[in-house]
Amino acid sequence: MSIGRICILSPSHLATNPRLVKEAHALTDAGYDVRVIYGLSVPRAREHDALLADPRWRASSVPFGPFEARPSLYFAQAITRHSARLLVRLGYRGERAIAAAHAAATTGLLKTALNTPADLYIAHYVAALPAAARAAQRYGARYAFDAEDFHLGDLSDDPKHEFEKLIIRGIESRYLPGAAYVTAAAPMIADAYAQTYQIPRPTVVLNTFPRAWAPGEWSPKGSATPGPSLYWFSQTVGPGRGLETAIQAIALTSSSPHLYVRGKAAAGFDKRLRALAMQQGVGDRLHLIAPETPLAMERLGAQYDIGFSGETGFSRNNSLALGNKLFSYLCSGLPILASSTASHQAIATELGDAMALFPAGNAAALATLLDDLLLNPVRLAAAREDAWRLGQGRYCWEEEQGALLRSVDAAFVRITATTRASR
Repeated sequence: MSIGRICILSPSHLATNPRLVKEAHALTDAGYDVRVIYGLSVPRAREHDALLADPRWRASSVPFGPFEARPSLYFAQAITRHSARLLVRLGYRGERAIAAAHAAATTGLLKTALNTPADLYIAHYVAALPAAARAAQRYGARYAFDAEDFHLGDLSDDPKHEFEKLIIRGIESRYLPGAAYVTAAAPMIADAYAQTYQIPRPTVVLNTFPRAWAPGEWSPKGSATPGPSLYWFSQTVGPGRGLETAIQAIALTSSSPHLYVRGKAAAGFDKRLRALAMQQGVGDRLHLIAPETPLAMERLGAQYDIGFSGETGFSRNNSLALGNKLFSYLCSGLPILASSTASHQAIATELGDAMALFPAGNAAALATLLDDLLLNPVRLAAAREDAWRLGQGRYCWEEEQGALLRSVDAAFVRITATTRASR
């Protein structure tokens, strides 16, 4: 029996936000009546969205942008956002102007949320936060926020980003103090939100993955051909992720690994990587492979020897975040070679031999770590077993979802108490 209505909002496709999908599954399994409102902006993601949607949810999509919105709607979205940004630049800081200035999806999310009654609205990403708060106000409900990133620090400190940061701060500072709870995807992101907005420290809910998504068993080495192999994936293959360092590193190794990069390349970046690989003499050892459905990523990952996370710390968030790929690698049974960002250093102490660090940008140090594993089958097998054990134990979604469910349950206790008191 349903014990409460929850509406989850995001400007992102289901296919590009596995955290939302896991949250919706967990809340549905716990007995909540879940509605999901998500953005549509990339046609190629629709097929993957359909695979991820649960028939138990009531899902609504909000088209925006030039590829999904009909021309008249796209024009209206563009005019609304442009006008709002102009007002903000002129010094106007009204609630609706700040919200509309942030993202093209915001207005559509708001309209749909205002027509979706719920007891609790959970916003993913800044663009969904005004919609969650205003819908909660309309229906006498509560709202919450999930911080997958420290959004104010997601942009570099370049002065050209100050206007965007002003908008983000304007939205978050307005709504976060009134949230029923805030969750965060990494401990340092939780700390940053608490310090920046003087709110209670958000509950940490790591971006781990279900055991069911893992391969059937661990293996002492990968099976990818040609090998040995170093693996990296993301939605977008672009700069600032350490891939240049990985190419330089495989050129310095004695083990001669192949680098497999999965994702859609940002404009021209694939050519840059191929050119660098040719320059380093490893053009035949760089493999750019197509994106896959999120449901297959952990099983696909298991075929490679080692997972790579080479974040460069190009922004504050990049230093604080713990990317999805870390926990995906563990679920796949892959040991991790990672750059020594602040967040990587903190979690490395908990992962033991399943994670080794190198100074960001230091190709020689990364090459040494690669050879330490790939030239020593016993060491590689032990590291893979450790990764598998962690991915099946402490760092799986079945363990981590408890923190989320406790936050939601506590919010509903307060909702129930408030409802009774108002009668």
